[in-house]
Amino acid sequence: MSAPAHVPVLCDTSVSLLRPAPGRRFVDGTFGLGGHARRLLDAGAEVLGLDLDPDAVAACRALAVEKPSLRCRAISFRKMGEALAREGWPAVDGILLDLGVSSPQLDVPGKGFTYREDGPLDLRFDRQTGDSAAVLVARLDATALADLLWRYGEERRSRRIARAIVEAGEREPIATTARLRDVVAGVVGGGPRLNATLSRVFQALRIAVNDELEALRSALQAVPGCLAPGGRLVVISYHSLEDRIVKHWLSDASRDCLCPPEVPVCACSHRRTMNVLSRRAVRPDEEELADNPRARSARLRAGEKVS
Repeated sequence: MSAPAHVPVLCDTSVSLLRPAPGRRFVDGTFGLGGHARRLLDAGAEVLGLDLDPDAVAACRALAVEKPSLRCRAISFRKMGEALAREGWPAVDGILLDLGVSSPQLDVPGKGFTYREDGPLDLRFDRQTGDSAAVLVARLDATALADLLWRYGEERRSRRIARAIVEAGEREPIATTARLRDVVAGVVGGGPRLNATLSRVFQALRIAVNDELEALRSALQAVPGCLAPGGRLVVISYHSLEDRIVKHWLSDASRDCLCPPEVPVCACSHRRTMNVLSRRAVRPDEEELADNPRARSARLRAGEKVS
C-alpha cells in the first residue's frame, strides 16, 4: 500500500498572509517536500528553502531545476540569518515555519519517526548530527527520562513509562520503534489509549534529540533581523508546547515594554518589533480536515515587522 500524498497544511491561509509576488523574497525554513514553497514560487517570488533532512534537501534541489528562483540550503531554520548572509539577501519579505513532521518522515519506517511500523529508534531530522533516540534512552536514568517525557510530551504516566523503558533497556538495548512500542504497551495496555500515549512519548523523544524548542526560540529571536519592514512571519505548530512559545514571543515582540505591572517606569528598554496578525490561532476548516486528517492539530499564528 503506497503512502498517502503529502498535503501542505493551511497552505491557502499561509500564502494569503505572506502575499507572494514577483520581486519578493521568502524563507521557507522547513522545506519538507516544498508544498508551501511551490505556491510562493508559482506567484513569482524567490524562495530560500532550508531543511536538515537530506531527503527534503534533495526535494528542494530537484524542484530548483524546475524553478530557478528557488535556492536550497541544508541548514536549520535556527540559523536563517546565516543562510541569508550566504545568499547575499539582507532581508526578506516573509518567513514560513511549518513545524510539523512531514508525511514522508512519518510514512517511511526506516526514518524511525513512527511507532506504527518497525524501524530504527532514531527520530533525528539530520542523522549525521547528535545522538539518536535509542542512544538518548540508553543514556538517561528513570528520573531524567520521566522528566523528559513530562516536559516535552506532557505524558501523565511519565514515571511508570520511564521506569519500564529503563528496566527493559537494562535487559536489552531498545534499538527499534517496535521494541519501544511494546514496552509502552506493557504499561498502558492496548487500544486508543496506547496510540495517544505513543504519540506523546515519540513526540517527547523527537523534540529532545532535535532540540526543537530551543531551535524554535532561536529562530524567533532572529526573525526581526531577517524581515524587511512590513515583512511577515507565519508559523504553523502542531502541539501546545510550540504554539505557546510562538504565542508568547509574538505577544512580547508586539509590546514596547516588558516590565512587570508593579514597575511604574519602564526599565527594560524593550521596543516593539512586530505587530500580531492573528490574535487567535488559525485552525484548519472541516474541508481541509476531510482532505488531510493529519492537519487536525495544526495552529497558525502570524506577525508583521513594524515599518
